[in-house]
Amino acid sequence: MIKIKSERFGELEIEEKEIIYFPYGIPGIPFERFIIKDLIEPVKWFISVDDPDLAMLIISPFKYFPTYGFELSDEIVSALQAKDEKDLEIYVSLLKYNDGVAANLKCPFIINREKRVGVQIVLEDEKYSFKEPIKK
Repeated sequence: MIKIKSERFGELEIEEKEIIYFPYGIPGIPFERFIIKDLIEPVKWFISVDDPDLAMLIISPFKYFPTYGFELSDEIVSALQAKDEKDLEIYVSLLKYNDGVAANLKCPFIINREKRVGVQIVLEDEKYSFKEPIKK
């Protein structure tokens, strides 16, 4: 067990198998190891192991954006060590937007939980934005 401590979460005990490694890093974040913790379905916490005070809310986008989708490059598929797309989980970060909440559909996190590896990509597709409002 690994113990990490933060102001927001207090002391968390995590197992090595919970840690997801981001070999290409995450733009603007100097850490490569993260965990995902449930909050209130469908929202989860995405927490840095190296600085647990660095955390963001994430969701799987498909409940709110059922047509969301994109192609992954061969390089990304190789980095994720995925044999099948069913091996992958996709999340987007949440942010406060006007009087509600928005999702960053432009920069999804793609994670192979079994292999404990993930990447964040920036989509070229102009139909996705950094702040897509979530409608209840």
